Amino acid sequence: MIRPLRAALAVALCLGASPALATGWATAPAGPLRTAYTRINAVIDGDTARTTVTQVFVNDLETPVEVTYRFPLPEDASVTGFADWRDGRRLEATVAGKEDAREAYEEAAAEGRPAAMAEKEADARFVMRLSTVPPRGARRVELTYVQTLSALGGERTWVFPAERKSDVPPPTVLDVDVTLRNEAPIRAVQSLNHGDARIVSRRGDRHVALSRTGGGLGYDLALRWRVETEAIDLAARAVRPDAAQPGYVEARLSFASDPYQALRPPQDVVILLDRSLSMAGEPLERGRALVEGVLAELAPEDRFSLLTFNDKVTPIVGELATADDANIDLAQYGLDDVRASGRSNLQSAIDVAASLLRDSRGGTLVLVTDGQPTAGAGYTRVPLAADRRDWVDHRVVVAHASYPSRQPVLEQLFPQVTVRYVPDGDAGVDAIESLIRLVVAPIIEDLRVDIDGANVFALEGKVPARLAVGEYVRLLARAESDVVVSVTGTLHGRPIALERRVALPDGPDDRGDRGLPVEWARLRVAGLEVRFDGAEHAEQQAIEAEIRSLGAAYRLATRFTSYVLTDSLAPDRIMPGDPEIRVHAPKTALGVRAILPWGEVVDCHWQEDEELWLGRFLVPRGTADGMYRMRVFVDSQEGTALRGTLFFRVDSKPPEFELLIEGDATVTMGDTLRVIARPKDHVYEGKALRTVGDTVVRDKVDLKRIVVQLGDREYPLEQVGDGEVWAADLPVAVLAGRHVLKLVAVDYALNSTEATLAIDVTPEMTK
Repeated sequence: MIRPLRAALAVALCLGASPALATGWATAPAGPLRTAYTRINAVIDGDTARTTVTQVFVNDLETPVEVTYRFPLPEDASVTGFADWRDGRRLEATVAGKEDAREAYEEAAAEGRPAAMAEKEADARFVMRLSTVPPRGARRVELTYVQTLSALGGERTWVFPAERKSDVPPPTVLDVDVTLRNEAPIRAVQSLNHGDARIVSRRGDRHVALSRTGGGLGYDLALRWRVETEAIDLAARAVRPDAAQPGYVEARLSFASDPYQALRPPQDVVILLDRSLSMAGEPLERGRALVEGVLAELAPEDRFSLLTFNDKVTPIVGELATADDANIDLAQYGLDDVRASGRSNLQSAIDVAASLLRDSRGGTLVLVTDGQPTAGAGYTRVPLAADRRDWVDHRVVVAHASYPSRQPVLEQLFPQVTVRYVPDGDAGVDAIESLIRLVVAPIIEDLRVDIDGANVFALEGKVPARLAVGEYVRLLARAESDVVVSVTGTLHGRPIALERRVALPDGPDDRGDRGLPVEWARLRVAGLEVRFDGAEHAEQQAIEAEIRSLGAAYRLATRFTSYVLTDSLAPDRIMPGDPEIRVHAPKTALGVRAILPWGEVVDCHWQEDEELWLGRFLVPRGTADGMYRMRVFVDSQEGTALRGTLFFRVDSKPPEFELLIEGDATVTMGDTLRVIARPKDHVYEGKALRTVGDTVVRDKVDLKRIVVQLGDREYPLEQVGDGEVWAADLPVAVLAGRHVLKLVAVDYALNSTEATLAIDVTPEMTK
């Protein structure tokens, strides 16, 4: 039995969305800066979206200003890079620990050197602090972030957020270019909030383009498309970006539709509708529509309860009642009288819902809230006092009516939860329809998804024991050889078994990394951050060290790492061979060339794909290690100008280290092991080196990366004081037996060296 939604309410949702301004914004003490240009470029490959936002801000004042730029990150997004421009040069930021990044930025700003720093704030906004913008000057910045798209069956949705800031003027010019790629054919691409977007097909990909002058986005940019999929679909892919390193494997199980619909059992559903004052207006109207849609989908043999809450819980249909016409009508009449008022006691409402479902087997909670408790005990990342065990046998669907998302906090409250953000505009109506389909859904029980192979390690992602139709599971792993992905479970008592073999490439190919390395690292960091909050101090130190290492290796802004950029002449390290020069000069330049210290002239050529001038030169094999410099010249209509001087260090020798441990080579499971790396020879330069007109000061060993591997985990080492010793405290989180510690040290010229040391791990009971 299907009951129709009331059309008037659905129409009100479409018309009631409040307009918003596009993308990020820059502010100075005197107010927001004018945005002259915004470009959004996104490539969506399968479930991975990589978005680059370029914006130009103008200081219309007669005085210099220091600028802060904020960007409202979408949920489940991680920043993977940011860049700034200086006199037409694109300068890429590096990743450092938050403390070091702030120190470097403040030092550069104090000296009057151009600088920038960027980090992720607790409310999911990404913040850049830019040094002084001159009077009537402009500043160009670039932000890149990666996110995982959620899917409902074969449908996927990508949303670019529009920030609601009434005092920020929209960009003068806005350009959007989105590319959609998928291994399965893409069907029915729609722009839900912007009818003027152009959608075309090129070589199997879909492209979406949108241009505006003077008005900005207005609403969130929401794209929805469908890909061909089986009812229960298992997909997998693999890449190897570096032939000398392990590859990355992605496996995704999608439960698109129920092949055994006739076997569906009756359902128990409890609906909680937040009616606190913060839900007034559009959020509450969307909540009503969602509740009515769920009621319309219930079968007569199902049971339901409908409760509203602010500082108190008010029942409309209190106890679980059959979903017959009389009780459905009672619930709909009660919804008409719901008004927003008071504060929100979310904990009390969830406690009541838990008591209603206590005697139900496999019930469902539907929670409609903005996730902002303002009365009662509230909640943090620690589970509610109503004990997560109350929800082990139940599924929770949360319609989240606020942005930026509190999704990580809400996910901590329940073992089986799906949290979906409901955006503005027509995209919000689409999100409600998706949530309605999720609520009264068939479920795969006792689900297992495994990635097996001879050399599979560092598996990331989580597999719920129960998977509802419309939901999916995504796992990523690092692997050194081919793998087998297998799925088992039951649906309505019937067994499910799927298997797919995945061949790992021998090396990189023309598809690129498909975003899988960053996605693996993001999942790894997310899992570590969840563990961090409940860990003991010693384990927290190890987790923090690994997050910092992952942030640096994969260029991720995390809770412990930030981006920092200072404009200096720091030397590049290279090995003898065939390095490259990349010069960020205008495309309109008549020519770009570099003069090498041994007299060679290198002509650079414009690279359309990278939008820079590229040149290659040969460092002779017999060139002595040391510091060198080259001068770069740019030819234009006005003549030839010296672009600048680039310093580089020729470095042909890897850093030689020995690996030591404190104490006995026999350790106990769960203990902490002190690991020490010490160079075999003196590695400091000693006296200052001098070149004509320039001085090279005493330099430490130029280590880019030094880690110790134990089991399937890596631990970065830190320098002890100013001495030539690097050390780390490793938790012995491996099984009993003989293990090998492996030290890997890499310098900035990418020379690398390894050292190994065997240890014996004993069970705790034997010591």
